[in-house]
Amino acid sequence: MDLQATRDFKRPRAKVLASFRDPARFETVMRDMGAAAERAGEPDEPRWACQLMWRDEPRRFSAELVETVPNETMTLVMDSEIAGGLLTIDFYDLPDNGCRAIAKADLKPHTLIAKVAVQSLRLMRGKAEDRLTRFVGAMGRP
Repeated sequence: MDLQATRDFKRPRAKVLASFRDPARFETVMRDMGAAAERAGEPDEPRWACQLMWRDEPRRFSAELVETVPNETMTLVMDSEIAGGLLTIDFYDLPDNGCRAIAKADLKPHTLIAKVAVQSLRLMRGKAEDRLTRFVGAMGRP
């Protein structure tokens, strides 16, 4: 399933990227969204072991942030036993010294229960894209 979200920031791209690169920011945003994230790599590696409650069970997943095109594109790779996801965020300069972030998420279910959940998300695409927009906004704020 593919989702897309766009968020404009009133800050320059360099400052928005600095927020996205901050590992503590990811941990805070995940906590605010109801998931726990603990750094799993070296201090300078943006990689986490995460957990959230889904269907009354703790679900573990890994997350890794990779800057695929320096100062332009970041990819957040998430994987678990039940599903995987790829979130690609492209950053563009705006004429008013702001920055636009365009996020594209691709969810890949690995199990039947995850496939059913993704089908449910298709019915609520707007809600899922709103949540993605909030995530991008929270990651890029000062």
